[in-house]
Amino acid sequence: MTRFQKLVAATLAMTLALVIVGVIVRATGSGLGCPDWPFCYGQVIPPLDFKAWAEWIHRLIAAVIGVMVLGIVVLAVVDHRDRRGLVAASVGVLVLVGFQAWLGRETVRLGNSGASVTAHLAAAMAVAGLLAFLLVRAGYPARLPERGGSQSLTVPLAFTAAATFAMLIFGANVTAADAALIFPDWPLMGGAVVPPFGDMPVDVATVAFTHALHRYVGVVVGVSLAGTWLAAWRGRRAGRVDATLYRLVTVAAVLYPLQAVVGALQVWTRLAPWTQTLHVALAAFVWVAAIGATFVSYYGARAAAVPARAAPVPPGARS
Repeated sequence: MTRFQKLVAATLAMTLALVIVGVIVRATGSGLGCPDWPFCYGQVIPPLDFKAWAEWIHRLIAAVIGVMVLGIVVLAVVDHRDRRGLVAASVGVLVLVGFQAWLGRETVRLGNSGASVTAHLAAAMAVAGLLAFLLVRAGYPARLPERGGSQSLTVPLAFTAAATFAMLIFGANVTAADAALIFPDWPLMGGAVVPPFGDMPVDVATVAFTHALHRYVGVVVGVSLAGTWLAAWRGRRAGRVDATLYRLVTVAAVLYPLQAVVGALQVWTRLAPWTQTLHVALAAFVWVAAIGATFVSYYGARAAAVPARAAPVPPGARS
């Protein structure tokens, strides 16, 4: 890896850690552990209270990420000034992180409102996705032909990644709307595949539909991911899919059913904090693996038309 890739990888790992700590904060009711922002009870170091420290650690990780992203922009300009796309994407990450910090402040100011919590997670996932793009793109030559090999796997991968992102956002909305336990069973919903929304009061039907939509999109993701993995497996056996791409798709395919089971455990345990944390953590890893696989597939296919002497160096292969 180059120093740029190493910093991007470290920042991506910190971003995933931020998401996990953020879920712990939400699951333990610590979102307002520090009622002010950016300080905590007017102090730099919070008082000796679990909720205050949980929220403070969340903010500290976010601040570290901000510094790391500044470093990414500097390295992009210094090492990759000939790649305008990398520089622009690096600046885009910086803007997103700034927006994420603002959303964090608004979440506190609005008392953890549903819209602010959902937007906060969406921004964090967008940051992770853009960092995955930077990590992959930096492993290929600056100039690539517009057309290369077949993109037949890229399209289903892109769909799977988009569906995973939607599932994450709908899931955050379920939690924000207090809809997680609107149905006491799983995988059915009140004993039905399609709940009788028309027989419910409007406010209840809205909450129930929010929950049902999350489950329906989860099924779409599962089916799409299974089909994509099968295509990648066949492509790997035929020598058309490289090892990095196959590993990423396999990681997503293995983690997803685990994530679904943990989702069921959320219902069965009545939202035990550990199930909430693990559910979102696994979903975040599936998202990063899916979006990373999409970019590896896309740029790998384009690089297939590059002469052998200019063959790309896959992410992680550089010393």
